[in-house]
Amino acid sequence: MIENKTILKQKTELLCKGLYLDSNLITQYKEQGIHIDFGRKGGAGPLGGRYFILEDGKTLVNTALWNDRKKSTLALKVKNKNLFEVYDTSNGLLFGNLILVENPKFYELKTSDGIDMNRIALVHGVDCLASTIYQKCVYWACGEPCKFCGIELSLQYDTTIEEKTPKQMLEVISAAKKEGRCSHMTLTSGTDENIDKGANRYIELLKNIKNDHPALPLHVQIEALEDMNYIDKLKEAGADTIGIHIEVLNDKLRKEITPGKSSLSYELYEMNWKHALDVFGENQVSSYVLTGFGESKVKFIKDLEKLISLGVIPYITPVRAIPSKIDLPTTNYQDLLEIYKRSGKLMREYGVNPLKNKAGCVKCGGCSAITEAYIDSR
Repeated sequence: MIENKTILKQKTELLCKGLYLDSNLITQYKEQGIHIDFGRKGGAGPLGGRYFILEDGKTLVNTALWNDRKKSTLALKVKNKNLFEVYDTSNGLLFGNLILVENPKFYELKTSDGIDMNRIALVHGVDCLASTIYQKCVYWACGEPCKFCGIELSLQYDTTIEEKTPKQMLEVISAAKKEGRCSHMTLTSGTDENIDKGANRYIELLKNIKNDHPALPLHVQIEALEDMNYIDKLKEAGADTIGIHIEVLNDKLRKEITPGKSSLSYELYEMNWKHALDVFGENQVSSYVLTGFGESKVKFIKDLEKLISLGVIPYITPVRAIPSKIDLPTTNYQDLLEIYKRSGKLMREYGVNPLKNKAGCVKCGGCSAITEAYIDSR
């Protein structure tokens, strides 16, 4: 039986390093009925990877796949259909075994208006259906996008459409549920230039989804709002959890990494988090927090404690390089492992429990080891 500390270590290393995949093996894998590729090239979250399950049969990890062996010392090989062996090329030893999470069959279907369903929504992990409901962002338009973001690359690669309609979304949800690939849902969006920051786009969609699927837990993501009444409106429309994403905690780095969003003060985010906790309740408010930009580890952990002490779940992820963003750094997995361990203990100390989150990134858990850190802290 694989121990919790081993699960945390392996997942953290996979999140930071990714896996080397020999592109010549892709055809060989397909002949064995295994469909694997280098993942999506655009979008709002971590790119260029696939979802795997660790040896315990339940721990999910979204790890990058590289065709350059210099990118990672962890190399992917295969045996017995979908069970992959991973070797550490630095010492020649077996790192562990992984199970590939296969893509759903509905990706091959179309909506009633002729759009490929995988251009409307994708399955994250095993059963979290996710969609960027509006694929543009005001910060891209004004030349100040976040350096780690690839939201509009999806449009450039023609892998999605600019805005999804409620009808399209409902059709995809129904198809995903038939396959058992939609037990909760993540809805995200680029920031709108209006005062609602895109909240109004969510509201109509949330109402339509809850009308047809009242028991489906829904997660929405938005930046800090000057008019926090929209947080109440999102809850009233049907959102069950909310992510108010600051992404970078260090103020100096925020100006460099998120030049557009850095105009929103930390104090505004703190006001939003506190209000959202009043509206959504304990353990239902989270914030994406990226690490690996060269920030002080000690200061980073102190900033995390401040966030956790409010009751916010920090969804900590290492920064990951994406197409056209070649200047992004890599994250030292041992540093991140220490951050996760400390965060797990801090969540215990302040009564924050990611296991009680109802929907979205925290519940899916593929892109961060924060839940594993919480479990390991017992």
